Amino acid sequence: MADTLAFRFHLERSASFTLDMGGEVPLRGVTAVSGPSGSGKTTLLRALAGLDARTGDTAEVRFRGQSWDGPGGYTPPEARRIGFVFQEPYLFTHMSVEQNLRYGAKRRDVTAIDGIVEALDLAPLLPRGVDGLSGGEARRVALGRALAANPQVLFLDEPLSGLDADRKAEVLPYLARAVGEAQVPALYVTHATDEIATLADRTLLIDKGRISGWRAAPFHLIAGVVGHEGEDAICEILTGSGEDAAAGAGARLRVPVRARMGERVRLGVPRDALLISVAHPGPNSALAVLPARIAEQSGPAGPVLDVFGQRQPVATVPETGEGGRVWLSVLRVLPRPERDDSDS
Repeated sequence: MADTLAFRFHLERSASFTLDMGGEVPLRGVTAVSGPSGSGKTTLLRALAGLDARTGDTAEVRFRGQSWDGPGGYTPPEARRIGFVFQEPYLFTHMSVEQNLRYGAKRRDVTAIDGIVEALDLAPLLPRGVDGLSGGEARRVALGRALAANPQVLFLDEPLSGLDADRKAEVLPYLARAVGEAQVPALYVTHATDEIATLADRTLLIDKGRISGWRAAPFHLIAGVVGHEGEDAICEILTGSGEDAAAGAGARLRVPVRARMGERVRLGVPRDALLISVAHPGPNSALAVLPARIAEQSGPAGPVLDVFGQRQPVATVPETGEGGRVWLSVLRVLPRPERDDSDS
């Protein structure tokens, strides 16, 4: 059985906009859906979820081989087990935070929300009403309620929209940890590069109702937690990649992430936080300065660096030729607990 969400749509939404696309999304990790405003990102999520009525449109959706829509049969939205988080939290204002979470859990064991409460740090909020929550707190509760329902896939439609930079920086690590620990595949609509760098394993690009391409995960390194200082984790860059990755690179970073000893962490590095130089830059304010090798000067997706055996794409590299040594100054990282996909 294909571990994908396959779809084909021709949906006329107005005289000037038609969603006309087809593809397959891997049901592993987080797939970001990105594109300009009005490109059809939210329309795609709603079509996949079966939320909008259609007349004369074409829609085919298959989830892990099961027909959700089309000639193979129809599965109503409530039976698709989608955890949907919208741009607004839409919490039940007559309920406490805990009651909102338990409403999501419904018939599941009463302990089902314990891990979610821990991952999202919701324990102090449980007895409170939702009217007094900050924007960031309300988003955490909305995500917790969606996860409490034990979904088989998450649809997140710009869940951090409207938050200022400080609130977004506060919520993003919690979101990354909760989604990572739940090990539920997710489609995440956003145009924010920091959210993509932190969360995305790949990006589906949409423009004018059509798929314009796919983009690999942004530059990131896999590290293992080898200690703690205060609330931060001390992470050591692993050598190799995938299941063969192991400690031993010797390069360590202090990272603001909630992660346990021995846990793997993905360190996303935004493009503006990665400096590449031929010579060692000497003492500077970087979190770390790492040696790397140019594995591909001009690969199909652009230049590729080898950092302790981890191959990562970058926008540009110095003209030193393949195999040439360079130095990476990492100025900032966006951490996310790494999923264990070995069972996928």
